[in-house]
This record gives sequence, C-alpha cells and structure tokens, in this order.
Amino acid sequence: MSLVNDFLGPADGGTWFGDAQWIQALLRFESGLAQAQAECGLIPEAAARAIARACAQAPLERDALVEQARATGALGLAVVRPLQRWLQEHAPEGLAWLHWGATTQDAVDTALALLTRDALAALQAELGALQAALVALARKHAATPMLARSLLQPAQITSFGFKCAQSAAALGRSRQQLDQLAQQALCVQLGGAVGNGAVLGAQRLAVEQALARQLGLGSCGHSWHTQRDTWMRLAMEAAVCGGSLAKLALDWSLMSQYEVGEVSEAPRGSTSSAMPHKRNPVHCMQAQAQAQAIPAQAALLLGCMAQAHERALGQWQAEVAHWPDLWRHVHGAAAALRQAAQSLRIHPERMLDHVAGLQGLVFSEACVHALAPLTGKAEALAAVERLAPLALEQRQPLARLLAGWAAARLAPGQAQALSTALDRACDPERAVQASRIECQALLATMEPPVRPPA
Repeated sequence: MSLVNDFLGPADGGTWFGDAQWIQALLRFESGLAQAQAECGLIPEAAARAIARACAQAPLERDALVEQARATGALGLAVVRPLQRWLQEHAPEGLAWLHWGATTQDAVDTALALLTRDALAALQAELGALQAALVALARKHAATPMLARSLLQPAQITSFGFKCAQSAAALGRSRQQLDQLAQQALCVQLGGAVGNGAVLGAQRLAVEQALARQLGLGSCGHSWHTQRDTWMRLAMEAAVCGGSLAKLALDWSLMSQYEVGEVSEAPRGSTSSAMPHKRNPVHCMQAQAQAQAIPAQAALLLGCMAQAHERALGQWQAEVAHWPDLWRHVHGAAAALRQAAQSLRIHPERMLDHVAGLQGLVFSEACVHALAPLTGKAEALAAVERLAPLALEQRQPLARLLAGWAAARLAPGQAQALSTALDRACDPERAVQASRIECQALLATMEPPVRPPA
C-alpha cells in the first residue's frame, strides 16, 4: 500500500495480506501438514514436533524470501529452504519429513485461503454494519416521499426508505452468498506435485481432513491446482457486492449535490484547500474510488483461469498476486459507505421541494387514470401530454390545468368529482404508499432485525 492508496481506505484496512501475514500462513501450513501426517501415522511424532519448532523459531527474513522466490519462481520453496537449514542444525529428525508429499502450490493456496478467510471476516463485519445502518434508515423513512429518477430524469414518487431497503437487501444477498461460497472455496489444497496426491497415496484424504481441522479450513476432497471454479465464484461474488456498493455510493453522491441537497454527510469542516465553503461527500468519494477498480480486478482474475495442464505458468502466479487487491477494494468501499450511512443526514423538505417544483408532472400517470373513466384513455393521455409542458412554463399545477380543461367537457357534478380525484392523484403522501409497502415487505425479509456483528 502507499500514501495515495491509504487515504482512500479505512485506517485498519488491507492488512490481511501483508508480508508478515503471508509468512505466518505459510508456516502454519508446514507445521499443520506435519502434525496432520503424524496424526495419520505417516511420519514420526518426533518429526512433527521438530517441524513445529522450526516453524516457530527459524529466522525468516522477508527480503531473503523474495530473492529466493524470485530466483526459483516458487514462494513456497523460499519458505521451505530456511526451515530445512534450521532443522539440519537443530532438529535433523524432522528434516526428511518437512513438506513431505506436498508441493509449493499446496502451501501457497492453503496460505491464501487462510488469509482470505480473515479478509472475508473483515468484509462481512463492514457489510453487516452498513446493512444495519441502511435498515435503520429504511424503517425511519419508509414513507418519506422523494422523486424516483429514471434515465436521470424525474419519474414518479418513491420513498427514501425504499431505496435504502433495496440496497440493504442486495448487501444481505451478497453476505449470504459469500458465506455459502466460502464454505466451498476456503479449503486446504493438498494435491502434491501434479494434483493426484501420489506420495500420500490412500492416506491423502485423511491427511487433508486432518490438516483442515488443524487450520480451521474446509476439506473439498480433491486438488484444485488448475481447476479454480469454486475459488473464483467466491471472488466474483465479492465483485458483485462491490457493484452494489458502487451503485449506493453513486446514488448518494448525486443526492448530495448542492442543487439536489436531499442527503448530506455529517459535517467535518472544510474539505477544500481553495474553497472554504465546500463540504464534499468524502466517504462517497472514497467508496466510488475504491469501487472503480473492482470490475477490472474481477476480469483480471477470471482471465487467470486458463491454467495450463497440472500447473500454470504465469496465470496462477498472477492470480495470487492480484487476488488481495479485489478484497481490499471491496472492503474499502464497504467501510467508507458504512461511515457515511451511520451519520448520514436526510433532508425530507428538499425531497418535497423537488416534487413540488415539477408542478405535478410526476403524477402524470395517476392523472391519466383519474381522467380516463370520464374522457377515455386516449383523450386523457393526449390532454396530459399537451398540458404538462404548460404546467412548467406557467408554473401552475398540472391538476389545475387538467381540471380546467375537463370542466368544459363535463357536467358540473362530474367536473367537481374529477377535481377531487386529480387532487388525490397528485398527493405525495398518497403516492408514496406503494413504496412504503414495498419497503416494509423488503424489511420483513431481513427479519430478525439486522445488527452489526459484535
């Protein structure tokens, strides 16, 4: 990470794939493998204890590991070499059994599964907190009317709560999918040199299961050296979640524009070096910046799936190198939006101002329905289409113009009834009820109430 990257993410974000974490995860694999093999009776208990001591005590220096891996092309081997030297000097009874039956990809894939488990837990915590904040907003504003916009133009009336509930439901679906996919994807890798576990033979599955228990990972029962489908599904769901976060960040950014002013982030003082009056939506900016990279990262990882034969030349290595970036960016977007949501300021009066400023045009469909029983639908549509521009031009409510137009065509009793029907059709509190009902229905699917993880 760097200065330019760090200011866009949370203060504690992105540490799951750090150098120290990588080294520790690789050592956990080597120690866990020896213990699992001893548990299955394949290597001496004394050898497993020696290897565990080596993993705890052998000096591993980051730059030396990089140089070794750069020379050999094998990160796992770079960790094994200093362990071999330590065993040779301090506990030779473990030397022959270190890394026995495994290959470097077994070590790296299993280590990456361990690190991804931690990254996923951090992401789920942020998503849970964001979802809880969205649910709270949805409950409070289920019937708060605002303009719905399609193709960036005013459409009809929706509610701010319904928009929040929709985002909360999307994040809930991703949280559920991530949990389910993690159970299948976060597994031990133990295929040996070409994925068939030849050295471990009939005991391969038993060792894999014992290693999985040691590390708290799953056991899928087969090698996934170059069959990355299950692994990639987990990454793609993270990317889909990033898309949902990007949509929310964009909506709130547009609603935060001064000319719109329907929501605003909590004040934090001036956010511009040249313009002291500016109050930029910083969290939404951070979320959008983080989310911007996610589609390209997903495409890059998918492109790594074409892995030749039983061990990839370049594609797997690229996947391992870029895998952390996806998780950092999705987590960063979630964290920024969680901070925005937990202190977001809602401005219902501005929402109603925008509705009123359109002189009832957003109720045009409801006006057609009010007119049609008396004039016929075709004539009602034509009248609304003709009078709508005049309503804006003359700054008169569309309902008033339609009532005047209809009065010349209807009996006095019908005209009065139509005027009442048009007023009802143009009532924001009445129009918002469909969104309120949908909002409450969505919230019911998320019961019991969503709360952030402890």
